[in-house]
Amino acid sequence: MILNSFEFHLTEQKIEKIRATVSEVDKKKFDTSISPILLKIELNSLNALLNNLVEQRDYYLEISRNFKNKNPIREDVIKSPENLVYIRIANDISQEEIAAILRTNVEEVKRQEAYLNKNLDVISLLKINDYLKEKISSNLDANSSQVSWDKFPIREMLRRGWLPSGDADPISYIKGLVTDIFGNGKYEVALHRKFSFNGNFPSEYSLFAWQIQVLKKAKEISEQSKVPKFNKDLSWLNQLVRISTDSKGPLKAQEFLLSKGIILIVEPHLPSTYLDGAAMLLPNTSTPVIALTLRYDRLDNFWFVLLHELGHVFLHLNDERIAIFDEDVGMTTDQIESEADNFALNNLIPAEQWDVCMCRFYLNEETLKEDAENFNIHPSIIAGRIRKENNNYQIFNEQIGSKQVRKLFWDNNYDFE
Repeated sequence: MILNSFEFHLTEQKIEKIRATVSEVDKKKFDTSISPILLKIELNSLNALLNNLVEQRDYYLEISRNFKNKNPIREDVIKSPENLVYIRIANDISQEEIAAILRTNVEEVKRQEAYLNKNLDVISLLKINDYLKEKISSNLDANSSQVSWDKFPIREMLRRGWLPSGDADPISYIKGLVTDIFGNGKYEVALHRKFSFNGNFPSEYSLFAWQIQVLKKAKEISEQSKVPKFNKDLSWLNQLVRISTDSKGPLKAQEFLLSKGIILIVEPHLPSTYLDGAAMLLPNTSTPVIALTLRYDRLDNFWFVLLHELGHVFLHLNDERIAIFDEDVGMTTDQIESEADNFALNNLIPAEQWDVCMCRFYLNEETLKEDAENFNIHPSIIAGRIRKENNNYQIFNEQIGSKQVRKLFWDNNYDFE
């Protein structure tokens, strides 16, 4: 069992190394000088180790999801002593701390936790219970005090209708939203300690305000609709890309993703954030949320950013990285962003199609349309990739779907700046 966040990160590193080794060993199957039996034994051994580590990691993530910031209940101590172990792990409280309050050594704590505290006496269980409750409460109070509520862009939030007008106290309203969305006191989530940001450092509170609005909408959808459980099944991505050929493709993509357990929210960025999009988990659930700002009102940009964020959903989001914010998608050399870029490129136009894409060599509208029909995708997707790879943004200006996206989601009077 993984006992703390440090061990979790070590396990993640081991998983990545073993996956890389499996990939390298798998390539050897074409080497006739190597015994296929020995190769199979090696692969089976590596996969068994990999599956064990993945199982441990997933179990830790489940514990973190279910017991983070959860106060232990005194009355349940005898019935469910294992919860004290899970709460300690989820809140990254050390075994040394438990040893200190029990006046014993760490090895004894480890021995007791190996049996999920079921051999501990009632007095010891109550001591652990009371310590965990006090520690969690003090952490929540400390996190709350770190939020500078007056730094939120109140005027802009009021202008956009994100806050109620009139005599209502906006800061109290924001506090209520944070509690409703993230859970009571979970401000370490709200303060982006588990977030990744690609781009220039944004105004933290403008970013936070935008995220609150996105998650507020996502939470309303999850409460009003029966959102199915998301599974990391790549088989339907081709169906999604084919939707691009529809005149209302972006809207239909939103409906399609919801049927797969992913909530897509479209929300313009706030000043000083300049976001293209974000991928995040709806707090206290495993439901992915993708948010797009439509900063560039073009079909090619919509589909690339959407698939880029889907790359983050499939490859990068977990309980230790709950949100990724992207600025200037497609313009970074960061590893995570490069992986998401490649995910988007390969799923929009697979390599075997790109290799036979004729309009790469014949830059004209007729060839572009022929390729789009053959690949069953919107021409803007091909046009956008050619413009990017040629670093020539003067070609295919009429084929990238300019001013074709925002109007599907908002009326023409919406103020985007």
